Amino acid sequence: MLRVLILVSLLVVICSCESMFNEINNSEQLWSSELGLERGSCISCLPSVSEKTLEKNQLTFNIDHILCIHLSMEPSDFEQMREESRFGPTTEKWATLWGGVVLQSLKCDAPYPSQFNWYSGNISIDGLNISNVGIRKKGFLGSIFSEVPSIKIVTNKYVKGQYLGTTKNITLNNNAQDTTRVTTCLNARVFELAGYPAPRCNLASVTINGQSMGAYSHLETIDRDFLIRQFGNDNGHLYEGQLVDFWKNCLPRWEPKTKQTNSFGQPLLAIIKILDQVTDELLVEKLSQHLNIKRFITFWALEIILGHNDGYASNQNNFFIYLDPNDNGRITFIPWGFENGSNYESEWSVKTYFQSRLPNRLSRIPEVIIQLENEMNLLLKQAWNEAYLVSLIDDLSIQVKSTESSAHHLYYFNKLKAWIPKRRAEVEILIQKGLPRQIKK
Repeated sequence: MLRVLILVSLLVVICSCESMFNEINNSEQLWSSELGLERGSCISCLPSVSEKTLEKNQLTFNIDHILCIHLSMEPSDFEQMREESRFGPTTEKWATLWGGVVLQSLKCDAPYPSQFNWYSGNISIDGLNISNVGIRKKGFLGSIFSEVPSIKIVTNKYVKGQYLGTTKNITLNNNAQDTTRVTTCLNARVFELAGYPAPRCNLASVTINGQSMGAYSHLETIDRDFLIRQFGNDNGHLYEGQLVDFWKNCLPRWEPKTKQTNSFGQPLLAIIKILDQVTDELLVEKLSQHLNIKRFITFWALEIILGHNDGYASNQNNFFIYLDPNDNGRITFIPWGFENGSNYESEWSVKTYFQSRLPNRLSRIPEVIIQLENEMNLLLKQAWNEAYLVSLIDDLSIQVKSTESSAHHLYYFNKLKAWIPKRRAEVEILIQKGLPRQIKK
């Protein structure tokens, strides 16, 4: 309960790009900046058609290219949209809304509510224009109070067959909890370097109704196109996980994401039964029939290395699972919600990454811990190229500065850059000391 309360309290205020500096004193500015809530002054981009906008006839995820996105919609629609949340209008008294969020988060025997509405609008991306697209707010807790909302766009929502190249789903995350705005794309790139199935990412400068919103992450939507690209099929069960774990009474909380996905979570019953009933001696054998354990260990290791403190291993949050027909229906975890890590600003105990149900049970198996330690060492060699990652942060910081101006950006960019070379030594020390074993809940 405490973790949920802390999470809610950290996410409840997200300020707009307009001048916050004239309204609060310096100490309040720094507090807001440390939480990633303020954006300073934002700079609208000038759309221009570029050969980089589309790659292989799809909207690009080239990390070297920042998209220039202009949205327009009825002003009244936009004002209504930015006040929406999954738990009711943000114009409600905060205490009432907080209580609703906490209550919904602690109870898992019913789906989360969804009060997001679709609106019609027009979009220009690097000068490529599409009219009458579907637009809605997106997000869970991080976007609840945002004046700078995360956005979902569906190009063919109202016009059948209308695409941008072959792209129809566009996800724009507001990076509201990330002081640098680059963490989502940085972490996605590390997963990609590791050869792990994860969404691609690049930055976007977003303007809505002439008001610049600053730097967003253009994150690949986890949809059927993603599944075909990563798994070679799209007919398996796909669920999104938000503050949920493998417990029978929590099945309604697993959110189905495709039409063919079982809406009652029934495909997850087998793995829940194993976790409930199977002894440690038989756990790996039985679990491996329903979970790609080797791939899960890679996922788990990457969350630890990146310090991703709001993912599955540490907080049962921000992830998808896919039951891959090409892998005998076994589960693969897909990362999501990268902006709340890397954990470069504070120290978190490694025990945090052993709290969720699968890590907790698997950590009792010595062979699994050895595999996890070996995988972490391998990932440090293959995916943790300090020179490249620091250079990437430098490049992305230039993109961010082209769309936002903040007195605190340089401080946090330098802090993130300093963390990259330190992280290898920190992880190696973790491994030398030995990762936690035989944790019981």
